[in-house]
Amino acid sequence: MVNLKNENIDIAITCIDINETRYFFEKILGLDLVTEFKVDESTANNLGLSPLGFTQTRFVIGSTKIKLLQFDSDDISKANHHIGINQGVRWISLYVDDICQTYKILESEGYEFLGGVPTEPKGILVLKGPEGILIEFIGG
Repeated sequence: MVNLKNENIDIAITCIDINETRYFFEKILGLDLVTEFKVDESTANNLGLSPLGFTQTRFVIGSTKIKLLQFDSDDISKANHHIGINQGVRWISLYVDDICQTYKILESEGYEFLGGVPTEPKGILVLKGPEGILIEFIGG
């Protein structure tokens, strides 16, 4: 078994439209933007991450980092070999105090929901977020 140093987790999301996804995490969810930087093609290739350069935007919530990645080329098919760009992240679960209030905020921003609308603060709400990622909000 691998001996992990700490409980921190970083999640990387490959984006087609990093601006839309950044808006969601920064303005809708209120996550703190930590940094944004470019990784050049040479560095990305030497690390085995990608044959393409990319932009990375990092957000933090507690000890978890969410990294948004967008490649420098529209032809991303050659990046599939390295990081499985088409696979991406399927869903993220986020915990909120009051799911009913969360629903009102997200609805006012125009987001559509996949399941029923919660009527109690401890409910669950799912929406299809940027990049097709399911965002599950768990009230409690």
